[in-house]
Amino acid sequence: MWQRYALIGIIFSLILIILDFYLLRKRKISGKGFALWFIIGVVAGLLSAAPSIVSYIYVIFGTDATISAFMAAGFLFFLSFTFYLHYKVSELRSLLMKLTMEVSVAKYSEKQSAPSDLQPKKRKSKRE
Repeated sequence: MWQRYALIGIIFSLILIILDFYLLRKRKISGKGFALWFIIGVVAGLLSAAPSIVSYIYVIFGTDATISAFMAAGFLFFLSFTFYLHYKVSELRSLLMKLTMEVSVAKYSEKQSAPSDLQPKKRKSKRE
């Protein structure tokens, strides 16, 4: 008979996988993000369905308790995931700066090349 934590873990992983497919179908998530969360959902489902797999985590981390092994594995995973997110934010920031510079150059060159009679005239305010 399935234990309660196993059922909760399997339901959670199925919801995660279904949500992942839904977001991919609606084009709200990229292929890399889909692959990452799909793998996380499958691993969570496997660990919930077959708790004997956890004994290998004991061997890898050298712990005696399940919670210690999961805490160590979770900490390392989230630490590496945080590093990855920091890398992506940094990459996006540099792309945004590059785009900002290109837009500024395009606006400046547009102002310089436009004849003076085609340039928008300044409106006079009511006070003047």
